[in-house]
Amino acid sequence: MDDFTCRHCGRPIAVPASNCPWCRQPIMVICANCKAYTDDQKPYCEQCGAPLQPDRMERIALLAHHPEVARLAQDRERAQLVASAVVIANLGGFFYDDGRGHRTVLAELLGSVRDRKVSAAGVIFAAYGYLCQKGYCSVQLSDDGEHLALTRLRPWDGQRESIEGALAEQAARVLTTREATDGMIRELMGFRVTMVRAAPLRGPLGVSFARRPKPRDASERSAFTAIDQVARLTVLPEHDRQEACRATYRLLVEFMEADRERARLLALETLRLLDWFERYERDPAIGLER
Repeated sequence: MDDFTCRHCGRPIAVPASNCPWCRQPIMVICANCKAYTDDQKPYCEQCGAPLQPDRMERIALLAHHPEVARLAQDRERAQLVASAVVIANLGGFFYDDGRGHRTVLAELLGSVRDRKVSAAGVIFAAYGYLCQKGYCSVQLSDDGEHLALTRLRPWDGQRESIEGALAEQAARVLTTREATDGMIRELMGFRVTMVRAAPLRGPLGVSFARRPKPRDASERSAFTAIDQVARLTVLPEHDRQEACRATYRLLVEFMEADRERARLLALETLRLLDWFERYERDPAIGLER
C-alpha cells in the first residue's frame, strides 16, 4: 500500500479512485478509456489524453502491471461494511460521552478516546463484535472464567486487508481472543526484536571490556500505527456515512447486550494487551520476556 499516497496530505491510501481516509479529500480517479490513474481535477486523462470520464465502477484493467492494485481490486469486490473501518473514521461519535450519563458503548467499556490506546482498543473490539454478530466467530467465557474462548464458525469471505480479516485468520489457528489479538498485532506491525552489539568499554590501562548487547525494536511499524493504518485503509463498499454509523452502532449494542460480562472482559483484555505494546515501544527489552 505504500506505493499509493494522497496528493493532498501525502499519507498512504488503499484505493486511489476514492476519497482519502485521512483528509477526506477526493484523490486520483480511473480513466474509463485507458483504465489508468489520472488527476480528477483535469478535463483530460494525463495518460491517454482522452476527455476525462471517470470509471465509477472502478474495475481496474491494468492489473498485470500492478500486482498490489490487483489485490486491492479483489478486496473491493469482496468489501463489506466492516465495523473497524467505520469506527476509525468516526471516533468522536463512537466514543461520545457528555459527562452526564449519556455515553456510547465504546465509551462505557473503554473510557473516553483520550489516546491512541483507547482508539485502537475500540477498533479491535468493534472487529470482534462484527465477526460474532455476522456469524464468523464465537467468543465465549472459558470454563475457568479467566479467558475468552475463540471459535471460528465459518471462513472469512470479506476483504483481507482489514482488522476483521486479520482476526478471522488468527481464529483459524488459536483458541483464545487474547492469542488472536496478540498474534494479529504482531503480524500487522512485523514484530521483531534484535540485539545490537554495544561498543566495548575501555579501562584506564587500555583494556577493553565487552558490554552486553542491547535489544532494539526492529518492527516495521508500531502496534498503534499498524492498527490505525489497516483500519483506515480498509476498502469499503459505497455507503451512506450516517446510515453506516447507525448500523454499526446497532451491531455493537447487540454484541454487548448479548453478554455484558463477555464484552467487559474483552475490553479489559484488549486494553491490557495494548498497554504491553505501549511499554514495549518504550523498552524493547520486554519483548524478550514473551
